[in-house]
Amino acid sequence: MLVAMTWMAYYPVWNNGLVDFDDEVFITQNEHVCGGLAVDGCSWALFNSEPPYRMPLTWLTLQCDAELSARIAPGSARSLSQIVHAQNLLWHSVNVLLLFGLCLRLPGGTYGRAFLVSAFFAIHPMHVESVAWGIERKDVLMCAFGLLSVRAYLRFVETRRSIFYVCALVALALSLAAKPMLLTMPFVLLLLDYWPLHRLRSTSSAPPSVPDRGMRFFPLMLEKWPFFVLVFLVALETMQTRSGTSLGSIGLFDRLMNALAGYGWYVSTTFWPTPLAAVYPHPHGNWSWEASLAGAGLLASATALVLRQTRVRPWLFVGWFWFVGTLFPLIGFAQGGPQAWADRFSYWPHIGLFIALVWGATEIGARLKIPVPVARAFWAAAIVGLMLLTSIQVRYWRDSVMLWEHTVAVTRDNLYAHERLSLAYRRQGRIAEADFHMLEANRLIQTRIEAARHRFRN
Repeated sequence: MLVAMTWMAYYPVWNNGLVDFDDEVFITQNEHVCGGLAVDGCSWALFNSEPPYRMPLTWLTLQCDAELSARIAPGSARSLSQIVHAQNLLWHSVNVLLLFGLCLRLPGGTYGRAFLVSAFFAIHPMHVESVAWGIERKDVLMCAFGLLSVRAYLRFVETRRSIFYVCALVALALSLAAKPMLLTMPFVLLLLDYWPLHRLRSTSSAPPSVPDRGMRFFPLMLEKWPFFVLVFLVALETMQTRSGTSLGSIGLFDRLMNALAGYGWYVSTTFWPTPLAAVYPHPHGNWSWEASLAGAGLLASATALVLRQTRVRPWLFVGWFWFVGTLFPLIGFAQGGPQAWADRFSYWPHIGLFIALVWGATEIGARLKIPVPVARAFWAAAIVGLMLLTSIQVRYWRDSVMLWEHTVAVTRDNLYAHERLSLAYRRQGRIAEADFHMLEANRLIQTRIEAARHRFRN
């Protein structure tokens, strides 16, 4: 049922092509990818360190797509786009099933809870970007091997067999080879040591039936030193190759205010995922005090509530800090693009948030003695609503014009979107419309320059 729901929600993706939002640069105009599984291409995929970062596993899977497309329909752009989207959707479906299996292993992980967490992950509209965008193959691959790493670590703790420890480390290496995002994985494993593994000494999260296997925090940290070394080396290399991450273009205080607003945005958009866009423009120095204070208040109040509930609801602690902690490297302190935040950044952090929400909501429902049919009707309505929103959002990725028209329509002063829409119109011969959006982009550039001069004078 989970796979069927996923494919129903993403059915429009079969009519989608590849867009001019990095798909052209990294796929259709990349000779190393279009050459398929040639020796030179595979060597380039494994050893090149071109910006934005190393992702050899992603390159190899895209080369597989190009190889298959060349054998089925040589020179067909539509064939290539369909194969790319098919593999993205396949990996997303694998992630849904892996998450379902993981939730079943958690304390209190009934089939109902596991189904709800996996369903929300499968069909949440914020995940459309990670699936319907061709080059975001790296997201679905990263998540698949990240979940395998978590599963292997749980097995290692249960059995104390070193083979599972090695498997967890190898799976993390493969995840980082797809996208160097899970740099916080050692801390995720430490969260799992608290719950569901109950490995921290004197932890009150362990029920009386669980034998005392507690350890002190430092030995648990030391146990994970290979994971820390691996993520440190990958982070070091990524910082050297990543373009546009210096703190010079956007001030550190501006980044902090945008990050606080970002946490509020990710939480609120999780509950009300519309409207969504390919790019949310960065405010630079023109950020909103209201949004930043609201985000800071939400972050502080939710964290305080979670800490107060840690003893009796350890899953709330783990889920919330999974979300906050894994989102931290992506929240904007090391800016890598024109966006203030992005839907795709929620793909992995949402796992923790969904676990906390579902475990909490089902517990509240049980305490309030809500009738089972009423609860099921509520969850069914939420799932159907998310499926409809996801299906609509997938259609916006059909082509470049539709993508950037929608982005311009739902965001304000979006310089990047106006530039891309102008180029997309020009390729279709719609010169007047292209000129209009290029003039709008120039106006926004001048406005930004004037604002920067004003801040410098002050």
